Amino acid sequence: MAYFQYFPVIAYDVRGTKNNENNQLITDILKRVRKKLEIVNYAFFEQYFVMDGDTPESLAHKVYDDSTLHWIILYGNYMTNPYYDWPLTYFDLQKFVNKKYGVSNINNTHHYEDADKYQVDSTASGATAITNFIHEETLNDAKRSINIIKPEYVQYIVAEFKKIIVE
Repeated sequence: MAYFQYFPVIAYDVRGTKNNENNQLITDILKRVRKKLEIVNYAFFEQYFVMDGDTPESLAHKVYDDSTLHWIILYGNYMTNPYYDWPLTYFDLQKFVNKKYGVSNINNTHHYEDADKYQVDSTASGATAITNFIHEETLNDAKRSINIIKPEYVQYIVAEFKKIIVE
């Protein structure tokens, strides 16, 4: 099922020229559906560790045998933006850190942590310097553990999605 297939359409003036309306029907991409908060029963999910190079499409193909169900992977993890919510590949992480901090600053100290991974002052006993790259890598790696909705429940999610999106 293509994600936008069941979205409503709206009339929209694509040119935006004053006194010369030219409405066309377009898909209302601003419509959103969020996972119900009651769905926390982990019997519906399988834990998965996102490997470098995995994409929502490749996981949907692997798990559901249908790459167009990639939105189910994102939906099951409250991900609305695959560019920011999905973990970056190591190569893309390096590019991101270089751009954010500058190539010459990636190994500068971002903050200090104690043995329990709490952020502390540099003078704290046992404080360890965490570089900009290590900091961003840690944030990125935290996104790698995701929940995948088990295949036997996907038909119910799709049916509920279709019902909600047209309301």
